[in-house]
Amino acid sequence: MVLEKNPKTRPLVKRLLELEDRISGLPFPKMKRVKQIDSNSCGPAVIATLYSCFGIKVSQNGIISSLRVKNKIKKFGLSVKDLTRASRIVGKGAFTFWKKSNAKVGDLVAIVNKYKHPVAVEWQGVFYENEDGDNGHYSVVTKIDKRTDTLRISDPYSEFAGVDRKFEIRTFKERWWDENVVKRKTIVDRRVMFLITPKSESWPKKLGMVRAS
Repeated sequence: MVLEKNPKTRPLVKRLLELEDRISGLPFPKMKRVKQIDSNSCGPAVIATLYSCFGIKVSQNGIISSLRVKNKIKKFGLSVKDLTRASRIVGKGAFTFWKKSNAKVGDLVAIVNKYKHPVAVEWQGVFYENEDGDNGHYSVVTKIDKRTDTLRISDPYSEFAGVDRKFEIRTFKERWWDENVVKRKTIVDRRVMFLITPKSESWPKKLGMVRAS
């Protein structure tokens, strides 16, 4: 993260990660690394990323329009509940949106390494010089290496989209939370993860995940 923090050495980090992916293999090669359309649209971008695994193209503007959240997203972004509704609209009844709060790193390991599935997380993003006091963010975990205690994250933020970032698991755990304003009350979400599967699959139940749609 030291090299990534410096804008001058950031392109070098990206090239090194691209090299790592060429040597080790890109995790979930069918998944599109979607860039969010603006600074507030990480939620729609992550929904588009998850559905790309199934060959489904998703319009971020279409999600915002369908949910009627054009004003809300500018001020608060979108909640997991909003993303559940978005998934229901995009999936047209053929997919299930699974979620879990107070998850553990072991859950992420099982999803990515055992079930071979990408999983989205709600966390405090790392934006460096572009931080604005509200770091609530959505991204997709694509790889976890317990030997090196690192994980890779597909981050839709414009500065980092395209090549999965790498973080120490310890650093990620410290930032795996977010705050959302619901009916003028601040709600703290801790260690929230979510994913999308075809309706016929039920393996997320084994990890204590709940069907949200």
